[in-house]
Amino acid sequence: MRGRPWIAAAAALLLAAAGEPPEAERMVPGGRAGWVTDPKSGCWLWAGGIEPGATDVVADWNGRCPEGPAEGPGRAIVTWQSRGETRRMDYQGDIVRGKNEGRGKLTITEGSRVVSEEEGLFQDDRLVEGRMALPRAGLEFEGKLRAGHPQGPGRLSVQGRVFQGDWVNGCLQQGNGWVAFTRPVESCAGRDT
Repeated sequence: MRGRPWIAAAAALLLAAAGEPPEAERMVPGGRAGWVTDPKSGCWLWAGGIEPGATDVVADWNGRCPEGPAEGPGRAIVTWQSRGETRRMDYQGDIVRGKNEGRGKLTITEGSRVVSEEEGLFQDDRLVEGRMALPRAGLEFEGKLRAGHPQGPGRLSVQGRVFQGDWVNGCLQQGNGWVAFTRPVESCAGRDT
C-alpha cells in the first residue's frame, strides 16, 4: 500500500510532462486530421474525417500513453456532436503513437445507427487488409486496400450482388464496364486514378 501514492505521483508527472499536443497538429473538424485529447488521462488519439461544424470533440482511451500519444492495445473512442446527434468512432485493437496500427476493429456510429465497420489489419490509421462494411448501403468489401481504396484481390458485395477480382485504386473491370468502390465510377475508365 505504501508504494501506491508514489506510483500515482509518478504517473501524474509523466502525464504532465507529455502536455498538450502541438496546436498545429490538433484535429480540426472539416479540415485536417490531428490529435484529440482524452480529458481524463491527457492521452492523445489521432482522428480525422469529422465533418465541418462538429462540436464537443472528445477522446477516451483506456490504455497507456507514456509520451502523450496512446500506445499499445486498448479501446479508443472519439465522440462529437453534429446536426443534433452524437457521432462516435470506436476502435478496439493496437495503437502505435496514437494511430490505429495492427489488428483491430473500427466502428463508426451516428446515434444508435452503425455507419461503417472496418476490421482487420491497420497501418498508419488506415485499414489495409480485411473487411469494410457500410450496412445502410448494403455494401461489404473484403480484401486489400491502399490509401483507403481496394487494391489487389478483393470481393465486393452490393445488396447480394458479388464483384470479385483484382482491384486497382478502387476500380474493378467487369467485361467492358467498371465497378467502383470508394470513388466515382467515371474515374475508372482505363485511367490510373
